[in-house]
Amino acid sequence: MRSYSETAPAGPLRAVVEVTWRAHAGTAPHTQRVLPDGCMDLLLSGDRLVVAGPDTTAHLAASPAGGVTTGLRFRPGALPALLGVPADELRDRRVPLADVLDPGRR
Repeated sequence: MRSYSETAPAGPLRAVVEVTWRAHAGTAPHTQRVLPDGCMDLLLSGDRLVVAGPDTTAHLAASPAGGVTTGLRFRPGALPALLGVPADELRDRRVPLADVLDPGRR
């Protein structure tokens, strides 16, 4: 069964993280339309850690059967400040976190 849940962050994370979320594709592959919300997410899907957005248009996110994606949706401006990368360099993209961080921050 496909599922999606959101949880409000606790403690000091609330200052930079709007919500934590988890999506499970269920027993069949699933494609979800993700609407732009002005935020950036850090996504863990399988063994991939990816920076997403900010998006200016809808994005299709595909998950294999049994796939689980966990995310942190950051408040506007928070993730670029933490990464040291301007948001416009990541606009409408999904980029491996390792490619975004300079070697000194990894």
